Amino acid sequence: MRTLHVSLLRAPLVAGLLAVAAMSGVPRSVRASDAETPLPSPLRPDDVLAYARGHRAEIKAAKAKAAAAGVAPKIVTALPQPMVMASIDHLPLKLQGADWSVLVQQDFPLGKTLGAKGKAAEAEARAVSADAQTVQLDVEYEALGAYLMWLELQRMTTVIDEQLVIERQVLSVTNIRLAVSQAASADVVRALTEIARLESERTALSAEIAAARSTLNAALARSVTAELPPAELTIPANDPAPTSELAKVAFEKRPELAAARARADKAGADVDVMLSMYKPMAFVRGGYSQTMAGGPGIMFMVGVSLPIWREKLEAGVTEAKSTKSMAEADIAAVKKVIEGEVGAAREQVVAARIRLATTREKVLPLAKQAFTLNLASYGTGQVPLVSVLDAARMIREARLDEVVAEVKLAATWARLGRTIGVVKVGAP
Repeated sequence: MRTLHVSLLRAPLVAGLLAVAAMSGVPRSVRASDAETPLPSPLRPDDVLAYARGHRAEIKAAKAKAAAAGVAPKIVTALPQPMVMASIDHLPLKLQGADWSVLVQQDFPLGKTLGAKGKAAEAEARAVSADAQTVQLDVEYEALGAYLMWLELQRMTTVIDEQLVIERQVLSVTNIRLAVSQAASADVVRALTEIARLESERTALSAEIAAARSTLNAALARSVTAELPPAELTIPANDPAPTSELAKVAFEKRPELAAARARADKAGADVDVMLSMYKPMAFVRGGYSQTMAGGPGIMFMVGVSLPIWREKLEAGVTEAKSTKSMAEADIAAVKKVIEGEVGAAREQVVAARIRLATTREKVLPLAKQAFTLNLASYGTGQVPLVSVLDAARMIREARLDEVVAEVKLAATWARLGRTIGVVKVGAP
């Protein structure tokens, strides 16, 4: 029997989802609300993506982080908090009065420091928001991978059930030939062995389906024991758009590129912040005062800082400019990586379509034809039973190849969508 392989699922993804499934095994009373949330029937890929998008805690956490970053500009652009100071300037030892004052001080940057910090915070907020979109895409991609793994096992179960029908048909023919002394008892035993092997595989697949169901439920933030509705998968029949067109879409939609651009903007704003440090800080201090000699009055003071340590300031500017150059280089690198990913993912879709079409339109019909001919020939004693069993295995292998190829095609479509920035099974 073939080993299940889903190209969409890498080993770390499977391990991560199984870990989530294990951690999700909390008491039913805690997760009752998740288990009671209904899923559409039949369950399609778009339904899985929407459900994961609305229920996974990772997405909620990333959005909360983005919301927190969104208010940062209001914090960094505000003036420093004013200071209230009380002072006793002269207190005679005889306690015959005192010179005292109550003052309020406010600091003001004379350069464009606050405006530059505000631009840097706004750029960082855009970057964090793009990071949240990346988290959402990754969560959707994982959930879709778990769905395809579950779907593949289900369809393999259907293949085994169909194969059992075929093997029982072979056993029936063998028993008829044995009854008329045209077959040996060993043929019946061999036919029964094939049936036993398939029944064992069918039982094992049932356990694997239960494991895949737990993984998918965990990927959807549901109770791992919750039932799932029947799955339905529709794959586009057309080839993807040319790589150049897909790359243009990716440059607009990929959140990783948006985050790189935002961080480059932040680096540019940080340069302005460091340049503004050459300008002094000013403070204004004023308030009520009273002296023993002059009585009540007011006090007023103005001062500025002295940015005289030029080496420190120049080093800060140099560091900020280097960071900006690095961020700009990152944009070019990310664009090149995205372009390569899109091109590779597109060709993988084309290759998967060719394999599925070949298996479905050529290999499988020929395998069925070979089995029909061998079974008829065995019934008339022209070929041995082993030829019939080999032909049955050809059908089984062809059907399993068809299932794997179909799920592989769906996985490559999903991979292409992820490289563009829209996870789905189909043309982005």
